[in-house]
Amino acid sequence: MLDEMLADYVTNPDSSDSWLTDDDNGPVGIAYYAPERLTDGTYNLYLIAIHPDRQGQGRGAALLRYVEQALRTRHERLLLIETSGLPDFEYQRAFYRRCGYVEEARIRNFYQAGE
Repeated sequence: MLDEMLADYVTNPDSSDSWLTDDDNGPVGIAYYAPERLTDGTYNLYLIAIHPDRQGQGRGAALLRYVEQALRTRHERLLLIETSGLPDFEYQRAFYRRCGYVEEARIRNFYQAGE
């Protein structure tokens, strides 16, 4: 899926999809967000990741705040963030809670059966 997102962005650089990177003498973090199709002003944060050696330094929160500010500047309405409900993803859910997000819904079997 990441390959598809990157290929779409590279082949259509004028799209409103956005890649952000945090580079500290090499790739450290990345965020990717794009408009949610068939909506007005709704965006989906598809990816945010920080190299494990650099986690816990506020870099992920800084990238997320940058995304939020970019959307506010363009007067967009809503940012959707989704993650798995599996126990292995508690770290990610806790990160979003620390950033002020609240869970809106859970969809069973969204990514695949049993997840």
